Amino acid sequence: MRVLGSRVLITGAGRGLGFAIASAFAGAGAKVVVTDLDADRVRDAAAKLPGACGYALDVTCPEQIADVRARLAAEHGPIDVLVNNAGVVFGGPFLDVPIGKHQATVNVNLSGVLAVTHAFLPDLLARPAGHLVNVASASAVIALPNATTYAATKWAVLGFTESLQEELRLLGRRNVVVTAVCPGYITTGLFDGADPGALAGWLTPEKVAGAVVRAVQARREFVMLPFVLRAMYGLCAGLPRTWYKGLCRALGVSRSMSGWQGHGPPTA
Repeated sequence: MRVLGSRVLITGAGRGLGFAIASAFAGAGAKVVVTDLDADRVRDAAAKLPGACGYALDVTCPEQIADVRARLAAEHGPIDVLVNNAGVVFGGPFLDVPIGKHQATVNVNLSGVLAVTHAFLPDLLARPAGHLVNVASASAVIALPNATTYAATKWAVLGFTESLQEELRLLGRRNVVVTAVCPGYITTGLFDGADPGALAGWLTPEKVAGAVVRAVQARREFVMLPFVLRAMYGLCAGLPRTWYKGLCRALGVSRSMSGWQGHGPPTA
C-alpha cells in the first residue's frame, strides 16, 4: 500500500507507542490524525508532526467516535489507514486488582477496538486500498499471570483481527488488509517493573512503530516482534499446550509481570 499521501488515524497517539506510530507514518509522508483521550496531549502531539490534525477521542464512547468521524470527514476527508493502538494495563494477581480496573481494561483494549473499527471500517472499504491495524500483544498467544485481563483482551483482539480478515475475504473485499501486531514488552512506561527476560529484551516504541509502517506498506497480516518471540511462536505452534506453557515457564515468561510497578513515564 502507498503510505505517502494517505490519511492515517491512530488511537492513543498522544504519547508512547501511539505517538511513535504517528511519527513513523508522518515520516513516511502520511497525513496523520492524532487521537487520544487527553485533549492537551492531542494538541501537543499534533503540533510536533508536519501536517497533522488531532481530535480528543474516548474509544469507549460510541457517540464521541461517531462525532469525530463526522468532523474528520467534513474537515479533512476519509481515512485510508486506521491503527487501533489505545490500551491500558493493570498488573497484579487477579483478585488483588479491583474489578473496576478489570472492566476498564476490557472496555478500552477490546470494546474500544470494536467500536472504533465499526465506525471507520466503512470508510476503509470505500477507499481503493485501505488498511486496519490492531495493536495486540505477544500475550495474545501465551499465558501471562499477573496481567490476566490484559492478556485476555489481547487474545480477543487477535481473534477479532483474524476473523475479520477471513470475513472480508469471503465478502470479496480484498481492497482492505487487516493486520495484527503482537509486540513484546515496550519501553513506554506501561510495564515498569516487568522483566522481559534476557532472550526477548525490551523493544523501543520506534522499533515497533517502524514495523507497523512496513506492515502497511507490504500488506502483511501478522507481525510479531522481537524475532526471538516470533521464532519461538512459530517453532512451538504444533506442540501440545502443556509443553508450550512449560517452555514459557522455563524462559521466565510466566513470571515476567511479577514485579510490575505501575505506569511510569516513557523510558525511550
